[in-house]
Formats: sequence, C-alpha cells, structure tokens
Amino acid sequence: MENILDLTKEELGEFLIKQGGKKFNAAQIFNWLYKKKAGSFEEMSNLSAGLREKLTNLLAISFLNSEKRSVSSKGDAIKFLFKLEDKKKIESVLMLQPYGNTFCVSTQVGCAYGCSMCATGKAGFKRNLEPGEITGQLLAVEKEQGVKVNNIVFMGMGEPLANYDNFKKAVLIFSDPDGININQRRQTVSTCGVVPGIDNLLKDGLRVNLSVSLHSTFDSLRDKLVPVNKKYKIAVLLKKLQEYCRVTKLHISLEYVMIAGVNDGTGEADNLIKLINKYCLDTKVNLIPVNPVDALLSSGETTIKMWQKKLENAKIVNTSRIERGADILAACGQLAGEA
Repeated sequence: MENILDLTKEELGEFLIKQGGKKFNAAQIFNWLYKKKAGSFEEMSNLSAGLREKLTNLLAISFLNSEKRSVSSKGDAIKFLFKLEDKKKIESVLMLQPYGNTFCVSTQVGCAYGCSMCATGKAGFKRNLEPGEITGQLLAVEKEQGVKVNNIVFMGMGEPLANYDNFKKAVLIFSDPDGININQRRQTVSTCGVVPGIDNLLKDGLRVNLSVSLHSTFDSLRDKLVPVNKKYKIAVLLKKLQEYCRVTKLHISLEYVMIAGVNDGTGEADNLIKLINKYCLDTKVNLIPVNPVDALLSSGETTIKMWQKKLENAKIVNTSRIERGADILAACGQLAGEA
C-alpha cells in the first residue's frame, strides 16, 4: 500500500480526482497530516465519510518514530536514530538555536561517494530514502519534541542530489503552504559536487540554498578527499556554481573541512581566493575543524585564523563554523546510522 507521505500535494490532488474526490481535498489532507500530525484518515473530519473510507483502503499513513535520542552536553543538539520498515537505520539532528531551530535531514541510507572525512561514506551505500522517509524525520521530531523547525539542511546521511527525484519531492512537501510551510529559501542542500544534480536544480527552478563540500582547491588532493572529483573536476564544478549564482541570484556556501597538514596550507588558501575571484562566485566560505573520524586531526586555531584573515583581506565572507553535537557524534560527517 502506497504511503501518502510520498505524494506531493499536486500528486495527491490527481489521485483524489480519480477516486471521486475534489482537488481541494488535497489541501485539507495536507493540513491534517503536516500541521495536525493526524495518524488516520478517520481523524480528518472535514472529509466525507465515503472518501475517508476509500483512502483508508488505498493509502497508508506511515509516520516514523525515533528509536533512540542522544542529547549533547550543552543541550543544543539532539540526534535521532530511526529504524525504517526494512530495519535499516538512519540518523538526523535537531539543532536548537535562539534565532530558530534547524533540522539536519538524511536522504539516503549510507552514501556511495566515500569522502575520506565522512563516517557516512565509510558505511557504504544501502539505498535511497523515499520522500515520506525524508519528510517523516521532521514530522517525528516536531511531534516528539513539541518544537517548530524553522530551517532545513539536507546535510545528514547521503548525497541529496544522487537521490534527486525523492529529494525534490521532499523540498516541495516541506515548502507547501498547506503543509509544513518552510520556504525553499530556508532550505539548504549540501552536495559533494554532483554536477548533474546542480543542473537539475536549475532546470526545475528550485529556490534552495546550495552548499558545496570543497575541501581542496587542487584536483590531485581533492581526488583523494572527495572522490567524485575524479568525475567532475574543480573547474567543471566551479563553472556550474558560477551559473547557479548567475541564474538564481542566490549566494552559495563553500564548505572547507580543515585537516591538519593535509589541506590547510597557505597555497590552498591563496588558490581558494584566486578561484572564487576567477569564477565570480557570490559565496561564503565555511571553515570547519574536522570532526573525529578515523585518525584525522583538525587544523589548529592559529591556522584557521590565518585563513580567515586572508579571506577577509580578499573581502570574502567567511565563518569558522561552531559545530554542535560532536560529543554525541552528531556533527558534520559523523552520522552513520550506527552502522
């Protein structure tokens, strides 16, 4: 039986018409599912009894429930472990912030891209998540924690642009005003550099923020750190990012994990500035001390400040990201579904 949470409002409307319902019923049902968290069609009192009975026989409402929760020592991050119907596991993270809560959602079970600083990639790829499994993470967390999520980042397990169709549906469901109603401008998708996926974003006109994991400005090193670079070299990626900035008028984020003695030399910093200027990128650079994954060590504070000074002198907006939840393995690159 198909899960209704896998359907966009438009798809649900088309389905309802075939069942003798009305297209406006889709908005009513979205309100029940995503605002009131209704667990059955019988609760949807403004639908006719006949339609409720039909839907009960034709569609499932399969909400996720967290199996385990871990709270950071500062109380500003909560990691959730979900067991899916096929017994596979995923993790996601709620970050509690004064200016609005941010939820980090997973899009795949594992990841096929094998970035060296990422625990998810080391776990290997199992399968894509369905749209309802992506949006269901947020629904479960809002219901269980009694909180409202204001921002969504597709930065959990998996490469979102490698599960593009289901990711796109999740964006549309998240942003639907009759449902969760989180504007696409408050949703950020992270990619390791899957260029065809960025093309899809442009083609479909999604207005999400784009965050790209760069981690080196030289192909020889990025090939090792971010293996997708062997297929889509830095020049190809940056040219596509240039197009993304030009077409969408949105600024992008470049994520740069700082690994001591590996990618934190002055040559990297200088080349990063050169490339940003060459491709006229409207960007912010996020410098991220590498989190404990294998034996990788983070660059020291002195090195990070040196990078920041160089970027500031070049008038490039940058931050040294405050990582929440590292103590519960909930920070960047640490999610693995307890694999």
